[in-house]
Amino acid sequence: MGFNLRIQEPNGDYQDATTQEKIRVRLFLQGDEKNPEEVRIELDSEADLFFYYQHIATRVNFREIKTKQQLQIDFGQYANVCVKSFMKCEKDSQHYYVMLTIDKDLTGILQIVQTSEYKDIEMIAFDFQSASEEGIRQQITFKYGALKSKLSLMDGRLQDINELIRIKNPSLLLQIQKSAAGRSSPRKRKY
Repeated sequence: MGFNLRIQEPNGDYQDATTQEKIRVRLFLQGDEKNPEEVRIELDSEADLFFYYQHIATRVNFREIKTKQQLQIDFGQYANVCVKSFMKCEKDSQHYYVMLTIDKDLTGILQIVQTSEYKDIEMIAFDFQSASEEGIRQQITFKYGALKSKLSLMDGRLQDINELIRIKNPSLLLQIQKSAAGRSSPRKRKY
């Protein structure tokens, strides 16, 4: 999902990003789906491994969120409202957008904004905190493991395809190997 990103400079001014940042949004529930104990929203970016923010809502702090946001829902409906809000931004980018403002203290506010002919209206906002160093380290480790697993699967597929080509058309495999040898690659593969 594309986000409009604002970052607070050391002097207190905000710098608007000139392009939309691709940020992944994930929502997790702890407990029963209809009656969760905790709703957690995570933001991360493939472009920046150290970008990892969390919004955590529990039954206790939801009262404050509800009052601050003037929400007319109870905690059991909060996760659905979050999902619907993000889906509106994704499906109707002409009328909704996401603005993430990050302060120099590594806190952030994510606003879902509806645009109208005359003004922008904030529909809902979420307070975010940067994850701890340990949380960021775990996230990077998870991403590395996932990429390593994906690479292993792709290497296996490539080996299967090469074997099929070797059986069906050995001369084509030789041409592919010569072509691949002509290119410089960061790692060698055995075909």
